[in-house]
Amino acid sequence: MRLSFSALALLVALSPCPAFAHAILVKAQPDKESTITAAPKEVLLRFNDAVGEEFLALAIVDDHGKRVDAHDAKLDFTDHANLRASVDIQTPGRYMVRYRVLSADGHVVSGKFFFTFQP
Repeated sequence: MRLSFSALALLVALSPCPAFAHAILVKAQPDKESTITAAPKEVLLRFNDAVGEEFLALAIVDDHGKRVDAHDAKLDFTDHANLRASVDIQTPGRYMVRYRVLSADGHVVSGKFFFTFQP
């Protein structure tokens, strides 16, 4: 049995295949662009899907460029969609959260956002 090129192309196009997508940040604590009045003890990022530990990074930086996180970024043991790091924030100001994770599709995703601490 011989298939024409167009029949073969149609067969491939209609075949089920896994849907992979880049990880998307869906929630953050503190929230993106928020102003908070109590200093957080940690920053938590939640993605729409589990992410890998390779290339994992999470840094929280004050407006002078000094890191205020404990360099302890880690994924939750039971839910690899949650990334967290401990922070020691004592000074009012604007803080930048930078992250990098590995999506299930193998692509590295990075981003940043800000929050303000104003007691």
